[in-house]
Amino acid sequence: MNAPDAIDVLLVDDDGQFRSAQIRNLRRLIIKEEKPIQIHQAGSGKEAMAIIENRAISCVLLDYNMPGGSGLDWLKKFLAKDPNLAIIMVTGQGSEQLAVEAMKQGASDYLVKGSITPHDVERAIINAVDKVRLKTTIRSLQDKLLTAERQRVMIESLGAACHHIGQPATVISGYLQFMQEQSNDTEMQNMISTCMKASDEIAAILRKLQLVSRYRTKPYITCEDTGSSKILDIDS
Repeated sequence: MNAPDAIDVLLVDDDGQFRSAQIRNLRRLIIKEEKPIQIHQAGSGKEAMAIIENRAISCVLLDYNMPGGSGLDWLKKFLAKDPNLAIIMVTGQGSEQLAVEAMKQGASDYLVKGSITPHDVERAIINAVDKVRLKTTIRSLQDKLLTAERQRVMIESLGAACHHIGQPATVISGYLQFMQEQSNDTEMQNMISTCMKASDEIAAILRKLQLVSRYRTKPYITCEDTGSSKILDIDS
């Protein structure tokens, strides 16, 4: 089995002897197979939450029978704090149904006290962390694909809009030129010239928009309360 990236494991159990036994198991694995595992421990859910809030924990081994709330209660609180946390529920003999319920609530796996071997712990931790990392990667790729699709549709819609706007803009420009040729009034000539200049600027912007093939933005307005607003960059 290939060694995973560094894993921070948090053992949460009010039984100090159980925690010590699992720490010894994990340390033997670290020495034997050079697993990059950092070990933390907590005797209560409240103590565990403080650690989760201050450290980047990868995986939690969570006892079901916890003071201050059941393991299911703390499972929900931990995942609310960090949705990417891999949690392995640890139950007593005959509590497999509770473990199944924990997995429905978001636990990655479960172990049964009394039958846990060092190999079981290693397998459960690595599999749970890999499962969460895979889900995170999939979500990230889905978000990127969705963003890319939205940008593609926006750029295609932009091209269509430029086409529809360009037609009446051309008509306006033509009539302005005709009016300029027919008018002898100086003030009217100046107004028409200003309008024709604005019309040419609109036409130039439409040409740039039609050439947009990649979605890029640039800062537009910076506000202390809302931060920077961005607009489509058509000059890149």
